[in-house]
Amino acid sequence: MKKILLATSALVMVAGAAAAEVKLSGSARMGLIFDGEDTLLTSRVRVVFTMSGETDTGLSFGASMRSDQFGGNQKKDSAGDLLGSSQTGNNDSTVYVSGPFGKLTLGDVDTAAEGLVGHVSGVGLTGLGDWNELRYLGHEKTAALYEYSAGDLTFALSAGQIEDLDGVAANDDAYSVAVKYAPGDYSVALGYETAGGVDHIALGASATFGGATVKFVASDTDISGDPTQYALSLDYKVDAATFTIFATDEGTTNNYGIGAAYDLGGGAKVVGGIVKVDDSSVDDTIADLGLSFKF
Repeated sequence: MKKILLATSALVMVAGAAAAEVKLSGSARMGLIFDGEDTLLTSRVRVVFTMSGETDTGLSFGASMRSDQFGGNQKKDSAGDLLGSSQTGNNDSTVYVSGPFGKLTLGDVDTAAEGLVGHVSGVGLTGLGDWNELRYLGHEKTAALYEYSAGDLTFALSAGQIEDLDGVAANDDAYSVAVKYAPGDYSVALGYETAGGVDHIALGASATFGGATVKFVASDTDISGDPTQYALSLDYKVDAATFTIFATDEGTTNNYGIGAAYDLGGGAKVVGGIVKVDDSSVDDTIADLGLSFKF
């Protein structure tokens, strides 16, 4: 009888393993970065675990996490001290379930507006401060994102709590809704966010013509004195090389970047960029150059 039970248990375990899948991927980079004053060495390694499965009724589920974020589920108080294990703290991990009803994801997700409208293209090996990105209201690391697609149309809705933001109290509820239409080589997207009495709207569009892709994003809040923000980028691909330029206009802040990437094959690229930062607190030219790897 014991042998029959053991054999049955083994079959159940094998069947369960066949229905689920765990994938390992990662990225790394190495090179030089000029921070406006000094030239420094830079490197980073990331490992991503992606898990997926399916129920007997065809319901899909899965999760992902990054190995460089161990301890990310520990929340900190306003002084930066650890509060111990938290059910709401998170960092770069998600859990989802999907089916004919759409996809529901909990964890470190973007707001609906940021996910569908997004940003223009950036440059550089390290991102060079991500000055190509316009500001979204965002939310704390554990939030909910619902997505539903029908043909070329995608709808998204998210809910969470607001991160620290000028003029908005932390821990206020944050909500966002967005829609995107992407038939073929162009797309348009509109997103709305609200948190702590602040409303934010973002509009994005992109188009591809042969080897060129143009992206545009406009963003505006109802915070007094907060200017409308604009961003534009152009990516141009020639054989194994991709050239990128971007510009952002945030009122008193205007940033510009130019960069290039050359695909060496096998997941390796030579990547570099230069960004002119014209912020109220920063006025520098920064740059980087090196190798990036995908595994």
